[in-house]
Amino acid sequence: MNKAEIQLLHNSIQAEAIEATQKLSEAQLVWLRASDKNLDELPPQKETYELMQCSFKCIAVEMLLRVLGQLTLKQTTRASLLALSAKETQLNYPLTFENDKEKDILKSIARLLDSIPTPETLTSGSIDKSVHMIAKAAQYLPKIPIAPKAETPTAAAVAVAKDKGKEVAVNVGLQAGFAPIAPNLTPFDLSVMQAAASIYASGSKTFSTNQLYRVLTGADAHTKITSKATLEAVRKSLDTLQATIITIDAEQQAAIGKYRAYDWSETTFKGYLLPMTKLETAYYSGNQLTAKCDCWRIIDTPPLLAYSKTIKQVATIPQKVKRLPKGVSATVKNICIRDTLLYYIHLNRGKGVRLNYSTLFEAAGADTSNRDTCYKMRKVTRALLKYWQEIGFMPGETDVITGAKKDIIYIS
Repeated sequence: MNKAEIQLLHNSIQAEAIEATQKLSEAQLVWLRASDKNLDELPPQKETYELMQCSFKCIAVEMLLRVLGQLTLKQTTRASLLALSAKETQLNYPLTFENDKEKDILKSIARLLDSIPTPETLTSGSIDKSVHMIAKAAQYLPKIPIAPKAETPTAAAVAVAKDKGKEVAVNVGLQAGFAPIAPNLTPFDLSVMQAAASIYASGSKTFSTNQLYRVLTGADAHTKITSKATLEAVRKSLDTLQATIITIDAEQQAAIGKYRAYDWSETTFKGYLLPMTKLETAYYSGNQLTAKCDCWRIIDTPPLLAYSKTIKQVATIPQKVKRLPKGVSATVKNICIRDTLLYYIHLNRGKGVRLNYSTLFEAAGADTSNRDTCYKMRKVTRALLKYWQEIGFMPGETDVITGAKKDIIYIS
């Protein structure tokens, strides 16, 4: 373990410590309220379990930071960090060992270490699978204005189902956590959020902008950055996503049909679209500083991911599906077309739906006023469909119908 990895571990755990302390305070208040409601009964099981988990997380963070502060670089490994943290826990919290809680704390320490990649992964890594949130609320986000911090956001009603002939909607609002911020999200912001959520779902909570670029473009580990403009767009998007608060009120949806049987631990999902903090990570040659890398630490489950999982609308796809085929460059526009097309495919697979090119491109945020641009976007779409058929992601019947207008995609 070198100096860069020690610093990365310390910065990531320090960021986690702030969130862990806040979660513990919230869990204590919830436990007290639940206990006050039933003074004559045993402590509430669910609230007690949540409180204990938050306590273990705080202990794990405290012990790791303490051990990291005592380390020398020689012969230090992550396994030795875990062992030293276990000893520190036994010395400082002996009752946890007497009450057989040490396994829970050690699991919390191990999970925390696993969520932090090595510096090598940060600079050149990727993932094997991506998640794709296909909830209608996700695709609707660019249509919702982001309210300034000082104003109350106006919630948009997004129809998600019908109950007894009446439409059922979730109410979604967006608000700036601080200024300045963009007036609206873009389809590219959604693509960046999907990529960050994919990294989070893979078990890693710390990532670099370069790593997210690879996940976003479907590139393998060690693949070179091919578009500096797209990389810069990723940086700008991350700034927007970590500063925008989303509120999803799904109370109506949770009360109807099949959704009623789902595991609704809550019906309101609120927080920053990407709840994360920025870290500075340095790289050294010996003790000489050679470079810096901007990276982020996701400190909680993104609200839209939590909502999408609750309603079982998260698709898991091999990372190779996100890979842009030969001849399709990694531009913002092409990435948006790919992800919007993936959304429509997952939404309509098996239904024999016909999708107009104009509908696809408008949903992807592309300008359709220029004929040459539209022609190029059609070529990109056909290249994606052909590539997905070649790798077995889509059946051969899914194709472009060459009718009079030549603008229809058939999704089998």
